Amino acid sequence: MSAKYDVLDVFKLIAAFFVVGIHAWPLPDINSNIILFQGLGRFAVPFFLLSSGFLLEKKLQNVMEKKVYILQYVKRLFLFYVAWWITYLWLTPLTWGGVYRFEGQQGIQLFKSILNQYIFNFFTGSTFIGSWYISATIIGIVIVFIMFDRISYLMQFLIGVTWFSVLLVILLQGNKISSITIILKYLPHVLPAETFLVAVPFLIFGRIIARYEEKLNKIPIALLTVTVIGLLPVIAKEIFFWRSTGSTISNEQLFFADILAMVVLIIAINTSTRKIQIPSAKHLRGFSSFVYMGQFGLLILAPILHKYFGIMFSKWTMYTVIILLLFLLFETLNLFSSKRMKFIKYLW
Repeated sequence: MSAKYDVLDVFKLIAAFFVVGIHAWPLPDINSNIILFQGLGRFAVPFFLLSSGFLLEKKLQNVMEKKVYILQYVKRLFLFYVAWWITYLWLTPLTWGGVYRFEGQQGIQLFKSILNQYIFNFFTGSTFIGSWYISATIIGIVIVFIMFDRISYLMQFLIGVTWFSVLLVILLQGNKISSITIILKYLPHVLPAETFLVAVPFLIFGRIIARYEEKLNKIPIALLTVTVIGLLPVIAKEIFFWRSTGSTISNEQLFFADILAMVVLIIAINTSTRKIQIPSAKHLRGFSSFVYMGQFGLLILAPILHKYFGIMFSKWTMYTVIILLLFLLFETLNLFSSKRMKFIKYLW
């Protein structure tokens, strides 16, 4: 793929910073956190998924052995997953407060819990905190780019729209629909918002955007910018609305935040923005992946340091320290990866 999308890499890094904010809640005012991170920040994961679908489809347009390339892409993602799985072996038994998740379990019960947590949750959620995004992308790519390969783009688009609509109904209205609550009661370890169920429609939409890029990249950048500005207050309204209804299973998917993710991708591939060249774009791309996965260890470490050593930061300080530490660690690992330790690059 000769085409370069440097602005897309910048947007990926911005999205990664939003993901850290979603988990850290760094602002002192709760409503500001809800608006900026729980609301606007919800564009981040859909944007990552859209970008994966877009870039993979663009690459496939220029390769002969499409299935071979898809399998190589999936293999690379799986190695990324394994690298973090190993890195976070210490974190896997812990929950978000640094609490031991297998407390009180023993024997067969403990064995089953460990097996589920370390292995089987690959298909239903997270084997370690934050891993669901990688496994969801891998499974989603297999479904969209292999299983749906012989389906027309129009049919894929219709499947994506239908899938997306059903997903939103489940997540945003699920607590008011008895059949959904009954099903989820018997699937206690499955949160649809953190599985491949989210990945599939966005990978499809990313693929469709790539297919019709020549038409979409000619939309006036001013119109796209106005659209983004118009979406911001709507998303703020939407997050407060759904939080007040009591009908949601999860607030991780918001309709207008998902639309924002699509508009941001279309801005990144626009004819005007494509003219912007960033020499370090590839470096930023790697850093965004590292930030996305690296944040979880530091977020879990923070309450442990507070509990056992009395070390405590304000949430804003913790947010900035996490970003700074990840930057320093990324740059350090980059130095080692160029000295016959190339396996380190599997971390991004």
